[in-house]
Amino acid sequence: MSRKIGILGVQVGLTADKHDNLMRAINLIEEACESYNKIDLVCMPELFYSNPTKENRGFIGEHLDSEFFYEFSDCAKRHHINIITGSYPLINGEKLCNTLLCINRNGELIGEYSKTHLFDAYALKESDAIDPGDSLGVFDFDFGRVGTAICYELRFSDYLRTLSLKDIDLLAVPAAFYTPRNDAWDILVSSAALGNLQYVLAVNQYSSQCFGRSCIVDPCGIITAKASDKETTVYDLIDLDYQKAIREQVLTYKNRRPELYDLKTR
Repeated sequence: MSRKIGILGVQVGLTADKHDNLMRAINLIEEACESYNKIDLVCMPELFYSNPTKENRGFIGEHLDSEFFYEFSDCAKRHHINIITGSYPLINGEKLCNTLLCINRNGELIGEYSKTHLFDAYALKESDAIDPGDSLGVFDFDFGRVGTAICYELRFSDYLRTLSLKDIDLLAVPAAFYTPRNDAWDILVSSAALGNLQYVLAVNQYSSQCFGRSCIVDPCGIITAKASDKETTVYDLIDLDYQKAIREQVLTYKNRRPELYDLKTR
């Protein structure tokens, strides 16, 4: 019997009302649960709840014991689904991190991942507002193992390959990829799938600055589902046995020569 997993991306965008942002996301999950018989994993975008900046970092941060976690925990338990919350500014000791939470079907927190590669590029400097994480984002759910990367991290093939070498079954990518770089988005997401022979669930904000177009890509780099330009969801039933078969045909992992690679040089 094939291992088929129902995955859902919730394409919602940032506004000034963080409670409304959260409720719109929850409502889209509720609607999807009425439409699809099998949903094993739901993922939200990066920073759709609130947006940290250099000016607000002193007061924008959330503690884990807050509305953000409890609403998603209750939703996961109510619908018996696993949830990757998308990221939000989480207080971690003296740090403020761009962090996603992983919640199981019982509403329990099973782990968190803080973005490690910050967007200090294109004259922007995320590190003015956020502190980097220092660990990999790999989590074991009841259906399999999921690796996580946040937005800009799609550009770091070393990080994505490291996740894949941890035997992940799926890469989940919450993002706030902004207009007009939708061409780069499509290429980066498909490359992450094709280069690592893995399914990718990439969930982008749709807002005044972000273009949406969340998608699901198969291990051959083919987009199998893509969201419209609006707040909506994207869904597909992925087949992990098909992924295994592709990896047995295209021997990328077997044919590697890691003894030749020097990843610490420029």
